[in-house]
Amino acid sequence: MHEGGPDRVRLEQAEVEVFLALAGELHFGRTAERLRISQPRVSQLVRSLERRIGGRLFERSSRRVELTPLGERLLESAAPAYDALVLALTDARNIARGLRIGFLGPFFSTLDAAIAAFRERHPACQVRTVQSSWTDPFAPLRSGEIDLLVCPWPVEQDDLRTGPVVAEYPRLLAVAASDPLAARPSVDLEDLAGVRVIAAPPSGPPEWLRSFWPPERTPTGQPIPRAGQARTEPEMLSLVAQGAGVFVASTAMARHFSHPGVAFVPFTGMPPSRAVLVWHAGNPNRRVAEFAGIAAGTG
Repeated sequence: MHEGGPDRVRLEQAEVEVFLALAGELHFGRTAERLRISQPRVSQLVRSLERRIGGRLFERSSRRVELTPLGERLLESAAPAYDALVLALTDARNIARGLRIGFLGPFFSTLDAAIAAFRERHPACQVRTVQSSWTDPFAPLRSGEIDLLVCPWPVEQDDLRTGPVVAEYPRLLAVAASDPLAARPSVDLEDLAGVRVIAAPPSGPPEWLRSFWPPERTPTGQPIPRAGQARTEPEMLSLVAQGAGVFVASTAMARHFSHPGVAFVPFTGMPPSRAVLVWHAGNPNRRVAEFAGIAAGTG
């Protein structure tokens, strides 16, 4: 990896990786499994590094593997240096790849101020936004297609991490323009007794069914029937305009989506819609936490 001068030891990445892994496992078989190479290859690389250095790094016997004093000294110096190198390379890769942020329809402008602030702070890191689907909103996070997602709160997924609530939007009820409810100054949950409500996609997170979407009954126990399902905001508005049912929306949706046959009425029956940042627990991009911090300060 680095030629250096006559007194410098030439560094081979594979040898260093095997040394650090074997120093941690102290077992040739487990080291081979961890690195997904053969056990003879582990032995070969260890011997090669020892020849390069000019001393034994491990004491081997049929029963145990131990670090020599020379091996312990090398481990003490090499482990943090190698970790720092990996971190630097990972950081460079993340900067080159940029930050990919997904959003669900109503929230596509929620992070505008945060993105502008992040770009000012990190001009070399490209930020790209992509629209996610209500049908399986967390799949792009799990596949690594996106780094962050702005979506409704709450999110209760074991492999995902929830960041700050970045915005709150009052609720609105989307109704057909000809519906008597369209003339009301406001409506609440009790007004939905017997009114068909457009349902959420069946594959959506169950926590959203409990909090983001309206309940199945009014506070006095009257049923709120479901009517059809919609996967996108235009589909929802089209169903409402056709008289298939009403839809509990928010000011975020009304700001970005409209239909000539649909009216939005203030809806006091539920808490505001909260937009939250979410990312995968295993995402190595440290820019994720930086962006979440910026978003918390600009929300």
